[in-house]
Amino acid sequence: MKIYFGIKTGYNEAFIIDTETRNRILANCRDEEERKRTEEIIKPILRGRDIKKYYYKWAELWVIIIPAGWTNKNRGEKQGEEFFKETFTSLYNYFISFVNVKGKGKGLFQRDDQGDYWWELRPCDYYQEFEKEKIVWNRITDQIIFSYVAPGFYVLDSTFMITGKDLKFLIGVLNSKIIACWIKLSAATLGEGSYGAKIYIEKSPIPPITKQNQSIVKNIEELVIDKLVYKLYDLKDEEIRIIEESI
Repeated sequence: MKIYFGIKTGYNEAFIIDTETRNRILANCRDEEERKRTEEIIKPILRGRDIKKYYYKWAELWVIIIPAGWTNKNRGEKQGEEFFKETFTSLYNYFISFVNVKGKGKGLFQRDDQGDYWWELRPCDYYQEFEKEKIVWNRITDQIIFSYVAPGFYVLDSTFMITGKDLKFLIGVLNSKIIACWIKLSAATLGEGSYGAKIYIEKSPIPPITKQNQSIVKNIEELVIDKLVYKLYDLKDEEIRIIEESI
């Protein structure tokens, strides 16, 4: 099991945008080619507060992903900022609007967490993992719950994520009362019952999948799918109980 941190932008005020801002940036592109380039680097993102048990509730927020090293890899003989401005003119103009913004910290242009240039994110060698299905949970929380997240969604650094095989089985086990109890007994609290859970998830006693327990594994996976479907319909516990008793 490999656990990854979510994305850290260093300045969420600029890199995390709502749908209205995304649409405005795309509408201001010079041509269809620029629009397509820009659309490809704006990804849907989830925050810690969007993570629910088994599912997530997307707040229609997006993150602008320009990886560290991208500019120098592609700019040729051009100066970095000149190349960025030519390639993503609308996005460049959006970022420049933060020049005179006064707020906490160092802001967009002097922040510590960046790549070779202020428009790039800090180095990360696992962007491809965000494009996969994943299990996500909050790094610090007093409610230990795990969400199944669809491919293509990015998550902020307030969360951890797992990618790989057998995720529906794994999330069923992780969301069980047994694992919740084990984590609470094992984890160090960070005040008011909060847990920093990465090391405890890595050490969780997850049973291996064997020939002998295949039928149980299948039942757990089907149960997880049912729970995801229930959430799609916003069913309450009593409504779920009635459905399950009826079958």
